[in-house]
Amino acid sequence: MANLSLFGTLNTALLGVYTHKLAMNVVGHNIANANTDGYSRQRPVIEPTPPIPLTTLTQPSIPLMLGTGSQVKNIQRVRDMFLDVQFRQVSNRYNYWNSIFSNLHFFEQLLAEPGQNGIRNLYDAFSHSFEEIITDPSNVAAKRQTVSRAQELIDGIKDLYSRLEQLREDINKEISLLANKINQLVARLRQINEQVRIAIALKTTPNDMLDERDRILDELASYGNITYRETEDGQVMLMFGDQVVLSGSVQNFVRALDRPYGKGFYELFVGHTKLNLLDGKLKALIDLRDSIIVKYMLYLDEFALNLTDKLNLIHRSGFDATGRTTNLNFFLLNPALETADPAIFRIAGSRRMVGGPIYVATGMNNRAEDEIRNTVFTQDGKLVFFDNSDAEQLQINAGDKVDDLLSMSWPSWLSLNVGQHQPTSTSTAYRLYLESTTTNLNDVLIIDTRSNVLKKLGFETQQKTFVTFSDLSNLAQGTYTLTFEETLPNGTKQSEVLTLSIDSATTLASIRDQINTQLSNIKAFIVDDALVLTVTSQLEFDWNRVQIKDEMGFLTQVKAQNKIFEVLKPLPTLENIFYSSTNFDPSQGYRLVINNTQIHIDPAIDTLQSLVNKINSANTGLIADLTPQNAFVLRAGRSFEFDLRSFNITGPKGLFEALGLIDTNGDPTDFDADWNEEYSLISRSDDFSSLRSKLNVSELFTINRRERTEPFYFVPSWDVSSVLKANAEALAVDLGKVLPNDLWNASSILPIGSSNVDIVKYMRDAKYEKLLADGKESFFEYFGGVIAELGVESETAQKMRDNSEALKLEIDQERERVKGVSLDEEMANMIKYQHAFAAAARVITAVDEMIGRVIDKLGVVGR
Repeated sequence: MANLSLFGTLNTALLGVYTHKLAMNVVGHNIANANTDGYSRQRPVIEPTPPIPLTTLTQPSIPLMLGTGSQVKNIQRVRDMFLDVQFRQVSNRYNYWNSIFSNLHFFEQLLAEPGQNGIRNLYDAFSHSFEEIITDPSNVAAKRQTVSRAQELIDGIKDLYSRLEQLREDINKEISLLANKINQLVARLRQINEQVRIAIALKTTPNDMLDERDRILDELASYGNITYRETEDGQVMLMFGDQVVLSGSVQNFVRALDRPYGKGFYELFVGHTKLNLLDGKLKALIDLRDSIIVKYMLYLDEFALNLTDKLNLIHRSGFDATGRTTNLNFFLLNPALETADPAIFRIAGSRRMVGGPIYVATGMNNRAEDEIRNTVFTQDGKLVFFDNSDAEQLQINAGDKVDDLLSMSWPSWLSLNVGQHQPTSTSTAYRLYLESTTTNLNDVLIIDTRSNVLKKLGFETQQKTFVTFSDLSNLAQGTYTLTFEETLPNGTKQSEVLTLSIDSATTLASIRDQINTQLSNIKAFIVDDALVLTVTSQLEFDWNRVQIKDEMGFLTQVKAQNKIFEVLKPLPTLENIFYSSTNFDPSQGYRLVINNTQIHIDPAIDTLQSLVNKINSANTGLIADLTPQNAFVLRAGRSFEFDLRSFNITGPKGLFEALGLIDTNGDPTDFDADWNEEYSLISRSDDFSSLRSKLNVSELFTINRRERTEPFYFVPSWDVSSVLKANAEALAVDLGKVLPNDLWNASSILPIGSSNVDIVKYMRDAKYEKLLADGKESFFEYFGGVIAELGVESETAQKMRDNSEALKLEIDQERERVKGVSLDEEMANMIKYQHAFAAAARVITAVDEMIGRVIDKLGVVGR
């Protein structure tokens, strides 16, 4: 014990030796672990030992506090717990985005865009292959090329799809391995907990075990978000995600269990509770497997589904080059393997709304009545009304108003009127319209000889070619024979012969009379001192259906020439298509409601195409479309899982029956449902069987529902029709000719011939129709959008990773500055402790000499 004696001084110096020897051990330990991962530098906490009070000869009444030396109270870890928390938070963000980016980058390489083998290039090659058929419809090689291009497109998408599925399976295996790794790390933490608890109970500081515990927590933080707290006995209670995985010495294992659906993918559980994560590599892998990769697989599914349905509806409508009805699908897709409760992707009406009569044509509209009536003509004009036999004329003078035209003498079969219509759901306006109660406006010509009347009145016009001549001065007298080779709309060929007798008294009027008397499908009339020849409605007013043989040169002598006139273009508005439906009033608007979105229908103005455009522009996720024969089609978009049963669709009962979607009286050709009766076409509450019964005349395209974390798997079953692969000549090319009908319901369609390639044109032009991405993108744009989205997503992930990495590095550097071993500092401490050790040893030497002096020299004076 230290006291005022020499032995007390010796003890004080000895404690100094022991203290600095232990401090040197700590320095050596730090230097030995300078490069050990996770090691926190340690420092000895040196404090003086308790002093003792002593009285001395010089101060007998005042005790002195005599120091007794030093001791190492504790060996302390140098670590900032706040920096540890920050580091682990940033670490799990970094590992999340790093995993996301690396996998998205791999997906970008799979897409090979832009490139010759990219999907966009494959689709472009497929759509361009139709051009060869359009150029030469009889070219079998071109048809085979189209089938081959389609197969190449399918194979390319299938290959990409399978690679994405394989990537999901690989990620799934990695998730299982990480779950095992997490369990191993937590098990090690459990062991450390036991060791730390014992050490704390023994009043020791288990620094190296605490370092190991922090290293494990760092690693766990890279896999997912963790929460932990230290208990009074030094143990750690750990939550991984939202579940407790360690509480003292009790470990709850993370289990990777097979889902009850889908390809052996794992769900993570702790006990019987599903594990939910917010960050980290494991969260990234789960998001990639169940969300991000699935999203891009769904994009491929959507493309395959819509392209298949669109081209199949077109292709089934046509005839092959031999005139046979194919009724053949272009693609094969087997999405509905279960029929108990499928989703309804598409419905197509049974009514093909082409070939019907047009009795009303609307001009100026959505205006005030006075504005229409007071419209003034600034130039002279003339209208010619040709009804296939006679040509009546109406002269309009500059300064005339529309109100004047209303009272003029019109043909008996035609009238000009001003009436109301409802352009919006909240307003009523007026329109100007031509109406014929007996004559189909498609079977007559209303010719604007000076191209300044019909457009002024707001009517749609088109250009027609006529043969005209007025100069008979060079026409030699005699008899002329002209032969007209005619091709009827049904493909039938026939000839008409015109024999003209020309003498000195011949006039334009006499030539007109001879033409009108001898010919059935070619007629003539005089306008502005010129003879005008036109073909009749039997030839669709189309001179291209006529070949003229004029061996005697009559047309040359009269200097006949082609002249183009503007003629009325009757539009197939809903007013015409639904002309005789029960309680149908074209002057009033009707309301179609899709979910909570109202769509106003103005029958006086809207056509089927404008109705389709209104539905699609509403952006409800319901996509409307028309087949080549104008059958009405509704499809469900991506946001509604391609299921029409996710919609509430209500509107006039008469509209739905008129579109061929329902049948209310057992006769699918009788469209007499009441337009004033509100009707629910589709409701979310409908089960499949009741909805199928309601839509009994519609064609339904059903698909399987999908699990939330799975794609639809349409692509694996996608293929080109086996018939087309075996015989490309079965490819439909001819749309055919719809025979006129009174009900706007085409029941008879005849082939035109191999020269007609309208079906091929429809398939080629389908790439521009916005059917994908809830009606926002076309097939042509679609993959560009997908690639752009992937690029943006990948770039975002890279930026987030780089930002997290920079922050992680900065925090880690600061953490290392605090806890890391500095060799320079340790060398300084080593020298400091070495000098202190040497000094303490020198004190011991000095005390030893003093004791020797006392023992050997003291009391021997005079010997």
